[in-house]
Amino acid sequence: MENLGNISKHRKIWENFIFPSDYQIENYLPLSPMIIFVLTGSVNIRINSVEIHTVYSREMFVAQIDHSYGITILQQTHLLVCYIPIEAWHEKWIDRLTLGEEGNEEYMSDEFFKLPVKKVIIRFLFLLDVYLKEDTFPLYFFELKRQELFFLFFSYYPDNDLVRFLQSVLSKDMQFKRVVMDNYLKVKNVQELAKSVNYSTSGFIKKFQKCFNDSPYRWMQMQKARHISVEISRGVKSLQEIANEYKFSSYQHFSGFCKAQLGSTPTEIVAQNRLKTSMNI
Repeated sequence: MENLGNISKHRKIWENFIFPSDYQIENYLPLSPMIIFVLTGSVNIRINSVEIHTVYSREMFVAQIDHSYGITILQQTHLLVCYIPIEAWHEKWIDRLTLGEEGNEEYMSDEFFKLPVKKVIIRFLFLLDVYLKEDTFPLYFFELKRQELFFLFFSYYPDNDLVRFLQSVLSKDMQFKRVVMDNYLKVKNVQELAKSVNYSTSGFIKKFQKCFNDSPYRWMQMQKARHISVEISRGVKSLQEIANEYKFSSYQHFSGFCKAQLGSTPTEIVAQNRLKTSMNI
């Protein structure tokens, strides 16, 4: 089974792991915020080599990018991981938990916080486990499943619990993140994005790397690729229409971008999606 440390922060949305008793993962530094669901079994979590907490079957916690984790498997354990970078969140969800932060202050804490996984989400996760094992669905399908998870969270948990559970993702430098998310699709380059948030280019790059754990150029390229991947997977627009919408100077440039960022040309992605769809029928 793949080690947690080998996971790409850009390509993965969900991951499945089954670890044997006494298995250990030392000094793991998450490259992207993630929710870790303990479906069965139990684990000890050591945070920054100091705090130790036990997470039991059908509980979940958030792993932050600015903490290191040591994980000890207490008994054979099935983990399901969902990556939750800030760009995955709808603005309405961010606003719901961060607007009026003064009213939520009593729920904010630096302490480790876990939540029980409600029955409806357990059913959702076990079905998702089947989809992951089949490996016949396109990336866009799993993005939709992540959005479905967010809907379930906001439908079945009170806001005060979600504030404590998600504060490390949604509260740190949130105003800066909001402005970036509002503007990154409207600009052509890093310099224009820095100007849109009233930063010098050098100051913006430093702030951005702190908040997003990536360079702004690489992050913007990946977000552009993510949107293009979704458009191709939907199959509503022609490939030329997508190339035009994202202002590529030529179809060849568009194709080369997809090859570099997504690992396949647009026509190859279409063919792969068709194959996966036919295999799932």
